Amino acid sequence: MNLFESIRVALIALRTNKLRSLLTMLGIIIGVGAVIGMLAMGNGFRQYLDGQFDQLGIGAVYIFAGSTDRKVSTQQPPHLTAADAEALGQPGAVPAAQGVGVQLGRDAQVSAGGRQYTYNVSGTTPSIFTILPQKLGTGRFYTADEERESMRVTVLGGEVAKKLFGAPNDALGQRITINGVGFEVVGVLNAKKGISIGNDPSQAIYVPYSTARDRLFRNQVAPEVDIDFLVIKARSRDQIEAAIRQATEVLRARHRLTYQNNDFTVLNPQQIAEQVGGIITGFNAFLGLVAGISLLVGGIGIMNIMLVSVSERTREIGLRKAVGARRRDILFQFLIEAIVLCLIGGVLGIGLGYVFSLGGTFVLLSVFQAEGARATVTPGAIMLATAVASLIGITFGFFPALTAARLSPITALRSE
Repeated sequence: MNLFESIRVALIALRTNKLRSLLTMLGIIIGVGAVIGMLAMGNGFRQYLDGQFDQLGIGAVYIFAGSTDRKVSTQQPPHLTAADAEALGQPGAVPAAQGVGVQLGRDAQVSAGGRQYTYNVSGTTPSIFTILPQKLGTGRFYTADEERESMRVTVLGGEVAKKLFGAPNDALGQRITINGVGFEVVGVLNAKKGISIGNDPSQAIYVPYSTARDRLFRNQVAPEVDIDFLVIKARSRDQIEAAIRQATEVLRARHRLTYQNNDFTVLNPQQIAEQVGGIITGFNAFLGLVAGISLLVGGIGIMNIMLVSVSERTREIGLRKAVGARRRDILFQFLIEAIVLCLIGGVLGIGLGYVFSLGGTFVLLSVFQAEGARATVTPGAIMLATAVASLIGITFGFFPALTAARLSPITALRSE
């Protein structure tokens, strides 16, 4: 009996007991659907987190004042200034970097049209807008000349502009006051809420760094630390470590550190993203393992029903052997039936997995508030589910098939 004939016979046997076949496949259907749904949800959450980390700037490295090393009792006093950023930005100082920016943020009273609110206002160099992926909705960013001359211009986040003026587009060209100092709105960001170092982009108010330092927060900065952080942009992901090493050497030389610890801290978002990605991968594997338990239960159900099928078709097995069927023909026939049963359940399970992925998207959006996240079913997950279903059919169908193949023709023909 060839393969196609064996499949045809298997389908006839399954059609003969439709309800029993469906109930037998139920464990496989639910198991495959759960595995695909869980993996899809994990993929969606990982893509969301990758997007969030990308908002911190691909290839960006942050440097903060102060050391976090607690192993050493005597720490260097914090030291980080805008002059350090200028030194890092000099040609050839950090060959692996292509840009340097600084940020200084403080809470301030912001008013417009008779309404007053408290916001965190960030003084930044214009290079921040190119190092970090800020999307401009309308207007423009302030320029290096405006920053150098301490001009009173500002770029607002979309939510801030909406709250102050009713609509982002209405804010352009308007004037606001920050701690009593008047500023002209030259641009409005189109950024959505997300993770960030410093301000939430949608709630941001940016002004030139020199303006913030000299006019707004003059009494809130010290000579040794006059910025919150500086950020450098590596030329590529592969050069991040080189950029960190080169920047560290420059800062240690400027701060006259020899044997002492660093008086600054370097934060690499890509390293954090990789660590979080590893955690999510492990969590996905755990979820897949839990969902796979139902596949094991489904496999046991298939073994049980195939043993019942062998018992019911004993005379049929005897007749086939009597007319010349070999042991391997009987083994192959029942093994094919188990595999077909699992594959049909696997196909239905893939459809259920897509339904679960839609539910996973709803959970990501409503429960985790992961805006833009989508539970994604990948071809790899479908291939894995199909392979597992086939493996279950072979594994749990082999023993019943072997039992059928070993039946004696005489004993089989005598059975009622």
